[in-house]
Amino acid sequence: MKFFTSKSLLSVLFLTVGILGVNAQTLPKTDADIMQSLEHNLSYLADDHLEGRLIGSRGEKLAYEFIVENFQSLNILAKGEQGYIQTFNLKKIACRNAVFVLENKSGEKRYEKIIPSMNFPIANGMPGKVEDKCVWVGYGIQAPELGINDYATIKSVKGKIVVMRLGHPDFENPHSKLGAYATLDAKVDTAIHMGASGVILINTHEGILEPDFKPIVKAPFKSVPVYFLGRQSGLDSINFVGAKATIQVDTSTIQLEGHNVIGYINNKAANTVVVGAHYDHLGYNELGGSTYRKQQNEKPQIHNGADDNASGTAALLEIAELFQKSPYRNHNYLFIAFSGEEEGLLGSHYFVDHPTINLKQVDYMINMDMVGRIDTVKNSFSISGTGTSPRWDSILPSIQIDQLKVKYDASGTGASDHTSFYNLGIPVLHFFSGNHYDYHKPSDDWELINFKGSLQIIKYIYTLVGKLDKQPKLSFTKTKETTTGKSDFKVTLGIMPDYLYDGKGLKVDGTTDGKPAAVAGLKRSDIIIQLDKYTIGGMEDYMQTLGKLEKGMKTTVKILREGKELVLDITL
Repeated sequence: MKFFTSKSLLSVLFLTVGILGVNAQTLPKTDADIMQSLEHNLSYLADDHLEGRLIGSRGEKLAYEFIVENFQSLNILAKGEQGYIQTFNLKKIACRNAVFVLENKSGEKRYEKIIPSMNFPIANGMPGKVEDKCVWVGYGIQAPELGINDYATIKSVKGKIVVMRLGHPDFENPHSKLGAYATLDAKVDTAIHMGASGVILINTHEGILEPDFKPIVKAPFKSVPVYFLGRQSGLDSINFVGAKATIQVDTSTIQLEGHNVIGYINNKAANTVVVGAHYDHLGYNELGGSTYRKQQNEKPQIHNGADDNASGTAALLEIAELFQKSPYRNHNYLFIAFSGEEEGLLGSHYFVDHPTINLKQVDYMINMDMVGRIDTVKNSFSISGTGTSPRWDSILPSIQIDQLKVKYDASGTGASDHTSFYNLGIPVLHFFSGNHYDYHKPSDDWELINFKGSLQIIKYIYTLVGKLDKQPKLSFTKTKETTTGKSDFKVTLGIMPDYLYDGKGLKVDGTTDGKPAAVAGLKRSDIIIQLDKYTIGGMEDYMQTLGKLEKGMKTTVKILREGKELVLDITL
């Protein structure tokens, strides 16, 4: 799971489940057997042997083979495109080699090779070669609202390699207003706007967090090469006076394969219930996403993702077994273990675009992401999506499971795979046991899992599906966008990006009613290529542009719709 907003800040309603409610339905398997099975399956999926289950990795293959074996042992039917498997592709850019040469005014040259903890090209910098004179610009910050412009005394940086310090002069103050202007992206974008042919970032302060080397990145790129030289390189402003630099970055396109695992119980019913959970995680953090900051020269750590989301995958396998043995035969059941969730809901997005069943027959979708860490003191978990059907509000509070407390959130969108189904007009529920310190860290291991809590969530879902078994198909309602938590931007368009799109521009996967994009007339599959005066080459450009715009501003957005350019008026 990726958190777009803090789950702990959800605007929710606390209710004790089951006041005047219904007790859990009798399960066709004992509590002890379920908990033993949960521990067995989860501890395997989160074992070091699977190396964090990164999409396209050996560990992902071991995980999906394990899930397939479980479905086969339960006589769950295959419903993928190749048996149980549905394969999708993810294009990435791999750094094959990089050369950095600094030539001082005396003609002496210093060569730097890639050292992942110290010297390396920055992800998303343009590949290729640039050789130009260097210009020192201090911290490289332009913040007119704060009266700061590090470029003010420089005649021109056009056609030169800009050299700047990482961070900002007030870096020891975590609340400094300079922080928003001093991100790596903001600095590079400012240099590009000023006409730089390349960017070199150096670090001269021990307290500033240095970037990580990412040998595999997403396209598209920034329009210039970008290189980082860490504090251990010993370089400072004086080394670049009158100097010339050469930056050369060689890359190649690689294609990673992700694999959804899809099983099916065919009761020959009119409608189908989808139950999903993603099984991929971060591996050794090769593609980013970790919240762990390793020490200098520390080897990459395996991120086992026990809670995120071996817990949901193990619960999925248990629920598949329970419904194979249950008396509930008025729905079919589709079980999907998604891959690529950590890279932007890729597996679920691919499935809804390439479904293996008729999605018009889907009654509702249940998603489980991080269901293994119910706090034993608070004894609560959350359900999102309660506003996606008018009947959820009457059904959910009637279920009683061991005096569990439930936090209800109406929003149908969020940072997990249920969003892909919500965007197609399908009622959804997303089960989540809560955030914790170990989220996206190597310490998210299976020994910390609350298996009794996972059992309680399984009981809740089993009881819920049982209550709905003989009821008519749920109607769908759109929900308001959840806006809790502090936004990094002054404005938002209210769109869901298409993370599988790898062309130029930002492809829209969905819009939120009442938000600027929807009001302006943007639709699913539109490609944003310009916002205001800023060209949008991809996600990075889009995010940087949002940071430059003001709420209430009236401007235009240029899009591609079915190959034709359109310009729409938009109020931010």
